[in-house]
Amino acid sequence: MLFMRIFLSILILIFSFQSFTIADDIKEFEIEGFSIGDSLLDHFTKDNIDKKSSALYPNKDMLAATFRTNSFEIFEEIQFHWLANDKNYIIQSISANIDFPNDIAKCLEKRKNINNDIKSLFNNAEEEDWGKRALMNVDPSGETFAYQNIYYLNDGNIIVSCRDFGTNKEKNKGQKDYLAIMIDSKIFEDWINKKAWD
Repeated sequence: MLFMRIFLSILILIFSFQSFTIADDIKEFEIEGFSIGDSLLDHFTKDNIDKKSSALYPNKDMLAATFRTNSFEIFEEIQFHWLANDKNYIIQSISANIDFPNDIAKCLEKRKNINNDIKSLFNNAEEEDWGKRALMNVDPSGETFAYQNIYYLNDGNIIVSCRDFGTNKEKNKGQKDYLAIMIDSKIFEDWINKKAWD
């Protein structure tokens, strides 16, 4: 009887530990009611999705659609990716933006708050803070910067980013500073890193 109690206690401890370590599930993170693994068909009509869909990279295994609607409570624009051959339009990537025209300080404050929320939700996630980086591929003048944090979860990652456009990009190209949250499944992460540009 004593052996059984010890055995049961050990089993309970093992299963408790396992459930704790796999709690960092990317599907638990939601933006405007959307999560990785949802079907876009639960939120938009097939016609609406198909009208907006396109392949944004040379490899056309993934399709994307961008929506801007007043029904979003916080974000102004959300882009989704799904596998091109998936008739259920299962979301593999979500990228949501908020504009901060010429106000990078406010963007960075919002980014800080979001980072704190993510850390409290996913306290086991490995984090990298990429700091302030000049985006020479976006702006060869070196005046446009990104501030990024990335969180690695069991089945994907979350990136929180502020983009600070240089004077030329803001005045001559109409670009606006913005905050973006990107949630990528492992499927999308592997595709974007290994196949997207093929």
